[in-house]
Amino acid sequence: MLFATVGQGARFIWMMAAGAAVGAWYLVTALLRRFIQAGFWLTLCCDLLFGLGAAAILIAALIAGSYGQARPFELLGAMCGAGLFCAGFLAPLWSLLRRLRRNLDKTLAVLAKKHPINIIFK
Repeated sequence: MLFATVGQGARFIWMMAAGAAVGAWYLVTALLRRFIQAGFWLTLCCDLLFGLGAAAILIAALIAGSYGQARPFELLGAMCGAGLFCAGFLAPLWSLLRRLRRNLDKTLAVLAKKHPINIIFK
């Protein structure tokens, strides 16, 4: 009798979208961490930024979707949304970015060997 009450299915889907938004926020903060090549303190700040942003997203979704009433099935929906985002979007995106970076590194290595300055001063 999970969705026996009217509107619970819509709340579950709403919270799945919020969970996917938290997954997207994780992607943003992870890319920020990689871009700035963070040390200990910057990594800590990025993690705190992720935690605050995730909490804000979930609280905003709870307030907008169910007037601030947190029920276990809504939190389950948020976890399902984040899991689906990570498994269905994030993992293929990381592998695609890794492959693009590998190809870019190979291309830049070939161009560095054939640079006009290297040819002139050979």
